Amino acid sequence: MRESKQERFKRLAEARVNKILSMLGLLGNCSFKGTYEYTEEQVEKVFQKLQSELDRTYQRFKSAAKGKGRFSLSDDLITAPQHPSVCLTLPDGSQLRADAVDNEDFPAVNIWLQTSDADEKSVCFVEYNTQRETGKELCIGVCSSDSDDPYFYESFNNGKVS
Repeated sequence: MRESKQERFKRLAEARVNKILSMLGLLGNCSFKGTYEYTEEQVEKVFQKLQSELDRTYQRFKSAAKGKGRFSLSDDLITAPQHPSVCLTLPDGSQLRADAVDNEDFPAVNIWLQTSDADEKSVCFVEYNTQRETGKELCIGVCSSDSDDPYFYESFNNGKVS
């Protein structure tokens, strides 16, 4: 009998997660001060790298679930292209995600908050608004949870909000 895709995923994911957990246990063994010597900076660097890779892997699963931005004339909806993003897991389990958006008129970086119940809200953004006067194109927007429009939107010029 042939293994289904679901069964294969479950088998491989369980084995790989258990292997990672085992390796994390081995890494944890390096915390014994009687055997090892390390600085807080070294510990931070190790865990920043691990968190970064964990976040990147998580985003691969989220992107795969949304589609790969393929175009097809037979599709009813065209999936938006994927933009570069970075994700930071906060101590309460929620996540901040920054997406770079390459748009001809409004290139931007958008910040999103995803809570543990998978609710996602726009927090703020920085965009280059080509419709603004010279020197005032870089704008900051702060979002409100009860409106599609930002409740704060101003030009940012040389570190000053105008």
